[in-house]
Amino acid sequence: MAAVVTLCAVLALGAACGKKIMPQPQDNRELFNWRGVTAMATANGCIAARGEAQGNVDNLASVILEIQPLGVSTDGLGDGSADNCAGCPFRATSRQEFWPEKQITPQGTAIVEVTMCPDRKAPAYRWRLVGVNVLTRFAHALGKVQTLVVDPDAPGFELPAEDTQPQQQTEIVIP
Repeated sequence: MAAVVTLCAVLALGAACGKKIMPQPQDNRELFNWRGVTAMATANGCIAARGEAQGNVDNLASVILEIQPLGVSTDGLGDGSADNCAGCPFRATSRQEFWPEKQITPQGTAIVEVTMCPDRKAPAYRWRLVGVNVLTRFAHALGKVQTLVVDPDAPGFELPAEDTQPQQQTEIVIP
């Protein structure tokens, strides 16, 4: 009897060994992604972003607009050259979540338009749209990080050279 219990314990320990990662949902029919995103500065200094999501757009729960001011130092003073680093990773300093009405097109895509007024005014911003899935175990749909120039003639402002490869970041939020 002791041999059977020992054998069961050894088999249970052996079965527990292996690859340990968070499980990823495999059903791509539940996903959506950004096909095109654009932004422009409004007359009052806000950022108006527009995105077209494709895939299962019925699962688009909300949209987050993330921005990083360029040309302004973190304390609001100085030339902000640290923000203009071309190879630096995107670090959103402001983000706002929206639950917009979706305009479903005949092609099955969703057009989303959001407007955000940043707390810190800057001559340019790095920004991206993030789509949040209603299924919380799925990763967010990240838009490409882009640069929006608001005031190219601002004193001391120099736009960084574009990165050669688009920046890829993965973010999984598990509540």
